Amino acid sequence: MAANTGATFLRIMLGAELIRLRENAGLSGEQAAKAVGCAPSTITNLEKGTTGFRRIGQYAELLTAYGVDFEGQELLLDWYKNAKGDDWWTPNTSVLPSGMPVYLGLESGAQIVSPWCPSVVYGLLQTEEYTRALVETAKAADERTTDFVDSTVEVRANRKKLITEHGSELVCLMDESALRNVVGNGDIMRRQYAEIAELSKLRNVAVRIIPFSAPAYRVTSGGFTVLEFDRRALPGPVVAVSTVSHSMQVVSKPKVVKQFARRFDYLARGARPDHETPALLRKLAREV
Repeated sequence: MAANTGATFLRIMLGAELIRLRENAGLSGEQAAKAVGCAPSTITNLEKGTTGFRRIGQYAELLTAYGVDFEGQELLLDWYKNAKGDDWWTPNTSVLPSGMPVYLGLESGAQIVSPWCPSVVYGLLQTEEYTRALVETAKAADERTTDFVDSTVEVRANRKKLITEHGSELVCLMDESALRNVVGNGDIMRRQYAEIAELSKLRNVAVRIIPFSAPAYRVTSGGFTVLEFDRRALPGPVVAVSTVSHSMQVVSKPKVVKQFARRFDYLARGARPDHETPALLRKLAREV
């Protein structure tokens, strides 16, 4: 599990564990709700990791109904208490796109982050000035405020700590156009290329590029990210898809996740090895 795991990820972990415990106890969501005197929707929200009980006593009652022993309850109740806190991005929640808080929670606990980026540099690799120029470009079209721009830059800069400080593995695939599309100006792009080259030196970071000349498979529907976890934390990977409206849709259905994982594998077949990326970045820096 990543070292910067926050409250949101703990809630999601607890939700996955509650589903496992309920199913092992042979109870439906409605039966579990009846056992503790709450609405079935409360059980659903607990299992999604979106909300919790108002009283911790209800949580203990639910665990008892699931047949959890005293030691198990002590551990899960401790998790529950820690999961009621805030995350580092909580002050900026109002400016985050729909679905992004859940994605950030999952990202914070991911062991492996595997994004496909067809048009712009991946967020965890961006310099602050690149991010600012990118968001400023869309400011008028999307009717965004200066506070929104500042908060977006702050959130993206903090997310980078996932790879620079906390050691999560990043396996990034980018189309060459993501590097050639000029954001801001040439100087910003040259510094962005240098940042990618520097981050690529980290043992946990691999950046691979699909060149224009490669007769490779390309996903035409936009970018996506596959997140993989320690199976002791979450039972399987999830996929996050950025939509046209800039919202973030997180999918965990095995069939859909498998489909996106297969797409990522096919994209990787057309990408150049990561040790060739620095040379391409130097070439782009001369040309921009």
